[in-house]
Amino acid sequence: MQIIADENIPYVREAFAHLGEVRIVIGRHLKRQDLKLAEIVLVRSVTQVNENLLADTAVRFVGTATIGLDHIDLAYLQTQNIGFASAQGSSAIAVAEYVISALLITAERQGFELTDKTVGIIGCGNVGSQVFNQLNALGVNCLRHDPPLQEKGLRDYVDLDSVLSADIVTLHVPLSKTGPYPTYHLVNNDFLAQLRDDVILINTSRGAVVDEMALLETLADRPDMTVILDVWHNEPDINPLLLKRTALGTPHIAGYSFDAKVRGTEMLYKAVCDYFQQPRTWQAQNVLPTPPLTHLSFSKTVNDQAALNTAIMACYDVRRDDAALRQMNQTANPSAYFDQLRKHYPIRREFGCVEIELPTAKTALAAQLRGLGFRVLNAQPRRG
Repeated sequence: MQIIADENIPYVREAFAHLGEVRIVIGRHLKRQDLKLAEIVLVRSVTQVNENLLADTAVRFVGTATIGLDHIDLAYLQTQNIGFASAQGSSAIAVAEYVISALLITAERQGFELTDKTVGIIGCGNVGSQVFNQLNALGVNCLRHDPPLQEKGLRDYVDLDSVLSADIVTLHVPLSKTGPYPTYHLVNNDFLAQLRDDVILINTSRGAVVDEMALLETLADRPDMTVILDVWHNEPDINPLLLKRTALGTPHIAGYSFDAKVRGTEMLYKAVCDYFQQPRTWQAQNVLPTPPLTHLSFSKTVNDQAALNTAIMACYDVRRDDAALRQMNQTANPSAYFDQLRKHYPIRREFGCVEIELPTAKTALAAQLRGLGFRVLNAQPRRG
């Protein structure tokens, strides 16, 4: 059985080797002729999976190591009886940590306390819910908007107008052009006109959720608006003018923690084994390397906010990725550089990999850190 896999799916060869021959490919360049003998195709969001790719091939199963499904023609897969699995939820923690890091950086730059702001969360699936949980752990007031969930009778959701009045608006929606709640160009002129003049707008969902021309026009008229973008129209050929106008801009890596990537591989591996009724012999926990940072400790005199900032930035500081992307226009091939940043992304581990030692009196700080996913221990009193 031949397995075609995107080069940016970690451990894919090791995980799937016992199931067949694994061929590694550049996902953005995958063509139908590459799949003539393949029965399993494992992709990321850069590969469009549809009839043009799969017609007259031997493919029996498609897996995507991503949470978004806008690159997959699910209807076609169903009509052809082709099995399918995604890694939905795999990167939720990583994206939430990206948002927290970006907001703390912005709070420091602009001189405000995050707890003094209201955050509007649009889209409350796996990612949006994780963002809410982490902000809630920090004591930040949140407004949530998700029409499909509201239709199911879930409470504590508000209408779009209420969310757009928030100090900070963060987008966590799937990309869709059809259905009752299309999100393509959700952020258009009307949407932008309802935002506060000094709003902080974050998009880590999909680039096409934002009408970039409308956003650029708005930014020209409203210089107090702060924009943080991880996703862009026409990746990897992104708009350099928009990058220049962002407070933080990154190359679609919000969900790129190493833990999230390996989690995605494991989810696909389990799905393939189950679909083809094969035993599971590979376990992700056996291959994860030791994190570069495993332990932090704070004294009883430390300021709680300073400790939070230190712990979070020690794990992930968005400014590193922002600085790397801003070198793009100094390269001979900006699009290739964008892809290279993603392909060679440094190992980034999640907060849960770090153990934090605190004095027992630091109960409020301990609760916040645990809410963010850190492992918190009580500091042992020194003897002497």
